[in-house]
Parts: sequence; structure tokens; C-alpha cells
Amino acid sequence: MNINEIIKYPILTEKTYKRMNEGVYVFAVDKRVNKSEVKKAVEYIFDVKVEKVNIFNVPKRPTKLGRFNGFTKAFKRAIVKLEAGQQINILSEDTPVAEEAEIIKPQVQKDKKEMSDVEKKVAEKIAAKEKNKK
Repeated sequence: MNINEIIKYPILTEKTYKRMNEGVYVFAVDKRVNKSEVKKAVEYIFDVKVEKVNIFNVPKRPTKLGRFNGFTKAFKRAIVKLEAGQQINILSEDTPVAEEAEIIKPQVQKDKKEMSDVEKKVAEKIAAKEKNKK
């Protein structure tokens, strides 16, 4: 099996976010893999050292959507513990809030000649809020 096909996606819940500080990450993996394959895949993809891997099957569960009955999908969950000092940046695609603020500021500081009336009002409100914060 290809290494890129082993890990499907990270499972991100409140509980898993708390455990990330301890170096424990949770992934949904392919149903056909075992612990050693998950360990090799995580070490290869994220370039970290894995200390321990636990795997278990999550069964399908009955669910309802309106008047329709069905089941959630069954999948295999892998809990991966990294060696001390190791970390995985799962949310690398998201830009931090500080960078977003720098991106927005140049757009607000256009020449007032080019701005429409609505843009001028918005720029004035933003400037007023910044003064209040300081």
C-alpha cells in the first residue's frame, strides 16, 4: 500500500486538541493497515519520531437525518504518540491571525480619492477602533 494512502485525515476534536500539547495525535487511517505501517507513514510524511501507536476500529453507528435513517461510516482510528520534544503542524494551511491583519491593513489604507463612500466609512470605523484599543 502506498504511504500516502495510509493516513486519510486527522481527527480534530476538543479532546484531540488538548492531547496535541502532550505529543499525541489522532488520525483516521485505512482499514487494512497495521501499527507498523502507520508508524512508518507518520515518520515519513511528518518527519518525526514515533514512540507508540494504538489502533482500533470505530464501528458504524445508527443516525437520523429528518425522517431518514442510516448509519455513519465505520473507520479505523490511530492514536500516535511522538517522542518528547516532537511536534506535528497539522494546521499549516491556515494563516495565523497576525498575518491576516497585515494583509488587511494595506487594503484599508488606499488613497481616499479612489475609495467609494462606503469604503471611506469603513476605513474611518477601523481607524476609530484602533485608536480605542491603544
